[in-house]
Amino acid sequence: MKGKFTLLLFSVTFLVFIYQIKTGVLIGLNPSDLHYEDFIIYAFFHSSSTHFAFNLAALLFLGYYLEEKIGTEKFIVLFFITTIFAGIVYVLIYPSADRLCVGLSGFIFGIVGGNIVAYKEKYRNYFLLSALFYISFTVFLIYFDIVGNIAHAAHLGGFLIGAVLEMCYEKRKEGYVLMFLTLISTIYLVIV
Repeated sequence: MKGKFTLLLFSVTFLVFIYQIKTGVLIGLNPSDLHYEDFIIYAFFHSSSTHFAFNLAALLFLGYYLEEKIGTEKFIVLFFITTIFAGIVYVLIYPSADRLCVGLSGFIFGIVGGNIVAYKEKYRNYFLLSALFYISFTVFLIYFDIVGNIAHAAHLGGFLIGAVLEMCYEKRKEGYVLMFLTLISTIYLVIV
């Protein structure tokens, strides 16, 4: 069955959201009160019905295709690494924040970054321009602290590591050195 991990994530997140609605419990990543397990658990809780619906729609739409392209095992690795890395970037950029980071968004943006690399031949110009715009815009939002209630740092962290992981999965590595250095430079600029 194709997309089985995508469907498993969908199901677990759906069940957690039902639990969240019934109990009122919201577990997230809080930089001022860190626990190791929160670097995974935060992804399954969502701040609102809209947040939940958008993340699950994106997971089904984008996740299915990337899982089919790279395989379930690599997709599972992508989930854990992007989720943890997105959380780490959030904590590094907002170390004293006293608000929760919740949702699958870091992983969803990791899927977007992975898709940009995976389908680069088919949509090269569109994806490259989209990626550059997204990275620039998000760095702007983070730098000027235009955060609102959205974890832009987690989104950016997921996006960047998703792209880097997909580069590692690819057998051909031509042209990736420049892209990788750009990603690392962007991370450095955001953190510093």
